[in-house]
Order: sequence, then structure tokens, then C-alpha cells
Amino acid sequence: MARTPQRSTQDKLKIINADFKLWAKNFVKIVDNNGDEIPFILNEQQDYFYQNMDKFNIISKSRQLGFTTYSLAYCLWLACTRANTNCLIVSYNVESTQSIFERLKQMYASIPDKYKPAEKRNNRMELLLENNSRIIVKTAGNKSLGRGMTLQYVLLSEFAFYPDDQQRDSLVSLEQALAKNNDSKIVIETTSNGYNYYQKLFMSAYKGNSKYKSFFFPWFSSATSKQFKHEIELAEKWFRANNKGHRMEPEHLERDEVALREKGISFKLLMWRRWKLEDIDTEDFQQEYPSTPEESFKATSRSVFDTQKITERINYILLPLRVNEVNKKLSQTLDSYLNKSFFIYRNVKSNERYFIGVDTSSGSGGDYSAVSVFDSQGEQIATFYDNKIPVYKFAQVVYDIGMYFNYGFLVVEKNSFGQSVIEKLRTEFGYLNMYKMKQFDERGRKRYKIGWVTTSVTKPKLISDYKEQFEMDLILLNDNETLEEMKIFTSYENGKTGNIRGEGFHDDMVIASALAIQGMKSGKWYV
Repeated sequence: MARTPQRSTQDKLKIINADFKLWAKNFVKIVDNNGDEIPFILNEQQDYFYQNMDKFNIISKSRQLGFTTYSLAYCLWLACTRANTNCLIVSYNVESTQSIFERLKQMYASIPDKYKPAEKRNNRMELLLENNSRIIVKTAGNKSLGRGMTLQYVLLSEFAFYPDDQQRDSLVSLEQALAKNNDSKIVIETTSNGYNYYQKLFMSAYKGNSKYKSFFFPWFSSATSKQFKHEIELAEKWFRANNKGHRMEPEHLERDEVALREKGISFKLLMWRRWKLEDIDTEDFQQEYPSTPEESFKATSRSVFDTQKITERINYILLPLRVNEVNKKLSQTLDSYLNKSFFIYRNVKSNERYFIGVDTSSGSGGDYSAVSVFDSQGEQIATFYDNKIPVYKFAQVVYDIGMYFNYGFLVVEKNSFGQSVIEKLRTEFGYLNMYKMKQFDERGRKRYKIGWVTTSVTKPKLISDYKEQFEMDLILLNDNETLEEMKIFTSYENGKTGNIRGEGFHDDMVIASALAIQGMKSGKWYV
């Protein structure tokens, strides 16, 4: 029987250099939690990402799963095994950037000299090797990110913590700088930071509507057990001390832990979670250690509304009625907008009273002109939203919606462009069934004026009443846009409320729906 020829050292080196996992395991050392240098062996989550990553990748994750370490090693592998290769790592602040560069230098130093090109320059956050490959580490906000470079690998670390405009601008420039070959890659990895540009980008990828491939790694990933090994041991001792020496068993589980246990989470990790919750609240834990992407965004958003209820409702909302399902003839105007800007979720009932909130914008492409229609039982049965409709055309739409829904009770926000809509409705169309707000003049005389005036005094009431109605299950929302806006409707430190700042974030359907609720609460009907 012929013997298999022995591979030469050079052949073995070729095999190792061609495989990132083998190369990292054999040549790179990292510092563990005990301060010891150990071979870099990919954990389960890092290995899954390595096996499945695409050209465009976006990661949402729990804390400290090692993806920055993974990218540093991957960049070193590219730089050491391929000449003339450029890699870029971007972090969110100067301190983080310096820390990443120090880790890069430590990992490079750990590689035996005979298996790496010598360094040509090692300063100013740049490692340049003699084979003309380089790894650059920069801070977000640097206007020259990727400019004039061809990049084989890009890591955007803690991307959700870049300002919104920098998130968008960074991607535009770096995607253009990505090398035009099959192996170049861009990786966005971060813990969540509320509802921002990153959240929209990730959820679009998560739903399969983006060129980016999404990855989510929850807190109960296997890497957590290794990374927090000492804490988990302390947590078990703490639990035993408080439970007569027993480890956690099924009878010890609290309500929220039962659902987690059903996901297969070990009792050890559940004890660790309960131990962590002794010092932080559940929202803070979910922010750092989410179970789902939605949970991570919810925990970091600090929305005015209960985002758990919003998420649950989104799973059961109605689809808008199709054209052939609408039982009452629409006006020509409404027909042209049906299932484009105008959506009906329930057919009109005769003798039903409908309450209609109206929020008007300029129609210049920014905020939306919005309408939300509720029946007398509190169910949202139609919506309209369009950010390009001129004010005079919107007034016609509002009139047509009011007439279509049995001469519904209109609550029009009077501020800004809303006054023009009120004037057209009253003087041009002769619409009478409209909300009137009580006001006092300087002599103390009571006056009723058409429309809702939003002020620093009336807005808190507007939102508080809406929040109560929603969270007490007194209203039923069917419109996805309304619910999505509620997720990002935030309370600020100065006491003001509104949509979070950033392009593409709106609160017009929230305001329109809240106005409709005021109509229901007023008990008025003028026809």
C-alpha cells in the first residue's frame, strides 16, 4: 500500500494562509479576561458569520461577542497574505478608536515574524506593511473616510452611535471605495441605539429588502457563557445563597423567565440574568443584552408609548381593503389616492359616527399631511398621508373624507397650514361638523373657535390622552404607519415630545390620531 507523501512546510503554509480560521488559530494571539495571551480560535458566532458573510453585511448583537476582535484578525490576515491590500476600521469616538488600534498592534505583534511582512510604518492609527498592505483605524465624522482608496475590507464599529448624518454619509463614501472584486466586504456591527438610520437600515435588511445581509446574535449566544464565565459563576453562588443552596429549577422561574426557558436558555444564564437585574432595570438589560432585534431597538428608544404593545399590535393589523372590497363609492379625488395615500381598513356603516383627526403640512416633501379616521367604538378604520399634496388639494381630500364617512366630526389642528384648511372647509365647502376649542379673550369672555390649537399646554394633554386610550386598550389601531411612528415618538429631557430627530422620521399620523381621540372625548356633534 502506497504511503501518502508528506507535505512540505511550504505546502502547509500555503494551506494555512489560504484559510482565515487556520491562519488565525496558528499565528494570532488575543488577550483573554485573565490577561493571558491565547490562540485566537473563532467562537460559534464568529464562525457562523465567517461562513455566511456576504459583500454587504449588517450585524445587530448583544454586548461583547467579539466581532471587533474578529474583524481585526480578518484585516491582519488580508494584509499579511495579500500584497497591496487596504482595510479600514471606523469607530464612533476617539477613545474607542485608540483602543481598537492598540488591540490591532498587540495582535500583529503576536504573529511570529517569519509568518508576517515586516512593518513599514506604525503610527497615526495606521499599520503599513512592507508588502504595501495597510490597515487604517479612523473615527467617525472624518470627512476623508475612504476617499482616494480602494478598500478590501471595511468595519464600521458601533455604527448606531454615529450621528445620523454621519451614518448616511459614511456609507455613501465607503460603498464607493469598496474594491470591485468578489472578495471585498463591508461590515456594520453595533449594539442598538434607539430608532435611527441604523435601525431602518437593519430592519430593511432583516426583512430581506436590502442589499445588506442581516445577522442578529442575542444575549444567550454561546459566546456569552464564555465571555461572562466568572460573572455566571458568581451569579450561581448568589442564587444558591438565596435559595437554600439550590440551583435554579423550573419551580423557581418567574413569568418572564418561563418564556426565555422555552427558547432553550440554560438555567445558568437565567440565574446570571436575574443577578444582573438586581442592579439594572429590564429595559437597560434588554438594551445591552437583547433577545430579538425589535427588543434591542425598543429598549434603547425610550418611546412615550409602550413599544411592546406596539410590536404586538403590528403582528395583527389588518390589510387595507382592495378596490373591489370597498362597499361605498368614492369621490374621484379619493379614488385616485386609494391604496397609495388613502387606506380603508373597515367599510363604512350607515348611521355610524366617525371622528377624524387632521394634521396639515406644507406639501413640500417634508412632513406629511395626515388624516386618521376612528369609528365611535374607537377602531381606526381609515388613514391618509401624503407629503407632496398642496394645502388646497388637501382641503378637498379632508372634505371628501368627511363626507364619505357620514359627515364625520373633523378635528383639524389650527396651527400653521391648518388654518387654511379650516377656512376652506367652512367658507368654501360649508362643512359644519367640526371641533371647536373654548378660548377666553382679554376681558374673560368665552369664545369657541374652530380647530385644535396645539400649545405647550395643550400638547401634553393631547399625547397623554392618546397614550392612555392606546395602553388601556380603549382604541384599536390598524395602520402600520401610525404604529411605526409611535415607536419613535420620544419624550425629551426638556419635557417636549415628538418624533426623534433625523431625516425620514415623522409623527404626523400620531398627531392626526391623537386629534381624532380628542373629537371622541369632546362628546360634540354639530349635525
